[in-house]
Amino acid sequence: MEITKSIFREYDIRGIYPDEINEVVVDQIAKAISIKCDKENVSQICIGRDGRLSGESLLSVLSKSLSSYGIEVQNIGLVTTPILYFAAKKSKNKSGVMITGSHNPKNYNGIKLVINDKPVSGSEIFDLINQERDLAPKTSHVKIVDIKDHYISEVAENIEVDKKIKVVIDCGNGAAGCIAPKLYKQLGCEVIELYTEVDGNFPNHHPDPGKVENLEELVSKVEETNADLGLAFDGDGDRVGLVTNKGEIVYPDKILMMFAKDILSSQKGSIIFDVKCSNVLPEIIKSCDGEPIMSPTGHFHIKNGIKKHNPLLAGEMSGHIFFNDKWYGFDDGHYSGARIIELVCKKDMSISSINDDLPKLFSTPELNINVAEDNKFKIIEDFASECSLEGEKITIDGLRINFDNGWGLIRASNTTPKLVLRFEGNTESDLHAIKDMFLNELSRICPDIDINLD
Repeated sequence: MEITKSIFREYDIRGIYPDEINEVVVDQIAKAISIKCDKENVSQICIGRDGRLSGESLLSVLSKSLSSYGIEVQNIGLVTTPILYFAAKKSKNKSGVMITGSHNPKNYNGIKLVINDKPVSGSEIFDLINQERDLAPKTSHVKIVDIKDHYISEVAENIEVDKKIKVVIDCGNGAAGCIAPKLYKQLGCEVIELYTEVDGNFPNHHPDPGKVENLEELVSKVEETNADLGLAFDGDGDRVGLVTNKGEIVYPDKILMMFAKDILSSQKGSIIFDVKCSNVLPEIIKSCDGEPIMSPTGHFHIKNGIKKHNPLLAGEMSGHIFFNDKWYGFDDGHYSGARIIELVCKKDMSISSINDDLPKLFSTPELNINVAEDNKFKIIEDFASECSLEGEKITIDGLRINFDNGWGLIRASNTTPKLVLRFEGNTESDLHAIKDMFLNELSRICPDIDINLD
């Protein structure tokens, strides 16, 4: 069958099951991964899957295919992406493949992979699929491994929680349900569970903490139970959302501010953040004698930045947070939640008080406009070249313009057929003015786009 090139993205591989990604396609991807492993002298690889309905079948094909090319497979089964990364870090060749659709709709699935402790882009795998290279079949061993208890015990040794914290966790029926409840109980927390049963139909709400509407029930439960905080996770558990004891949603760039202040108080180094984050974040990093480094959005870019700069911390507005101070430097939603709990204990303050100590931001969440998949990068290219707005223009990922009174951003999503926008102002009126300027300019340059923000 013909393989759809568009599923091989800059960060990873993602498409609709079974039309774009299916067992036949995964078999071809496995061969490409085998070629990559052969080039890198990798003989062992860890594999896992999230809770999507197609995951079990795709993982089975991946396992058989990789082993048929002589790669020793450690199958860790139903896990979150962070646990797959953890297993890879612990393995002989520091390599892993995760079958996951992340936060995409339930009919999607995909692959994230790390080979030889380095992220691999979907586009590189596509090129390898089309590469003529004979791999002599030499069936290798498949070993079923359960690493979840090992992960939990290591997090418990890494995190210091000396108070009884009441935490509400919303797993959105995603894979975090297989680890988060047990993890936080092991840390001594009183755990109130929302949708921790893994169900690939996502019957309650979509597992994407980046969307405010997906946090409504968490906010209600935190307020109803008088909990100390609420944590939400995406479908594969590598992103975190935070709700304070007062029911306030804390955007991830503010979570990064909390951690930056804490970590830089005892260690000095750099902190990486993506182009969607507030201008206040680099100001705080500098005020704490740290070095701020802006990155394009996407775990692939952040991980390459971590390899290059070895920062103490990295993160994205989407909720991916990478701790590299006393953890392994991969994005881990449930570990990030544990660090938030540790911070509350360490400061002996409520999470709302910690949040109130930070500057008040006048900003939007991530906003999206639906566009055609094959046209989204062209739209951004046209906007960047024709935009007449005056300000400091940053083009590392889409177009971000810094004004005297705030900033605006427009970029193409690498994972969905959408444009991504975010705006921030020094005041509420500045925010609205900047947002209106950007949208008016978008309408002028691309009049065919239906500008319905969601």
